[in-house]
Amino acid sequence: MNLAIDIGNTSIKKAIFLKNSMGSTRKIKYSKEKLSEIKAFFSKDLQKYKNISICSVVPEVDKYIKKTFSNKKNFYFIQKRFLKSFVHSSVNLQQLGIDRIINVLSVNHLFPNKEDFIIVDLGTATTLDIVKKNKYFGGVILPGLTTSYANLVDLASGIKKIKLENSDKVFGKNTKDALLSGFNTGYKTMIEGYIKIIKRKFNTNFKVIFTGGYASNVLNNQKQYLYKEDLTLLGISLYHQIIKK
Repeated sequence: MNLAIDIGNTSIKKAIFLKNSMGSTRKIKYSKEKLSEIKAFFSKDLQKYKNISICSVVPEVDKYIKKTFSNKKNFYFIQKRFLKSFVHSSVNLQQLGIDRIINVLSVNHLFPNKEDFIIVDLGTATTLDIVKKNKYFGGVILPGLTTSYANLVDLASGIKKIKLENSDKVFGKNTKDALLSGFNTGYKTMIEGYIKIIKRKFNTNFKVIFTGGYASNVLNNQKQYLYKEDLTLLGISLYHQIIKK
């Protein structure tokens, strides 16, 4: 039994895996100013896992975990050097987030007979990643849905904090409906527009797969796209199969 841990900029999620089958998951929000809060999240029943694989994009958290759990021999931080085969030679590997490479590993596992993908990951940031012939080829980074919303509320004194919820309205006749229209229909239109541009640029009918905590706000039961909630966690669980080859 193994444990996969995905450390993002604002949250940490973990999942238990038996071979490639995902069991229970748990997620917490955290603050970089209070890293001690994550100790309890990591500490429970660590001895029962053969491998604890960690994918992180936050150096401060990496440093804290390595110091706090320095006596643990089953902790493995995912390293880019073992994932070079999943990245096209034209891409700057050092400036590429490791979570984005892990997502490529996942889609290649899920769809072994397909080579070309667009992976849309909606988290703190929204990323669109292009996979050509099973390799990461390039991508786009956009402001995340909730990140954009929080900044707008902070900067625009005339807009009260309104709970983000799904809406299919094209426009609104009051501030709430107008805001929800922009952060649903508007955001979805932006992403779909980028998908069309990428498909046209490469003249390729990419398979499009969405992942991330805020994907439901954009997908809203659309059937033309695939959805895998925990794409990154799956890739993390597959990591040890790669480095053993």
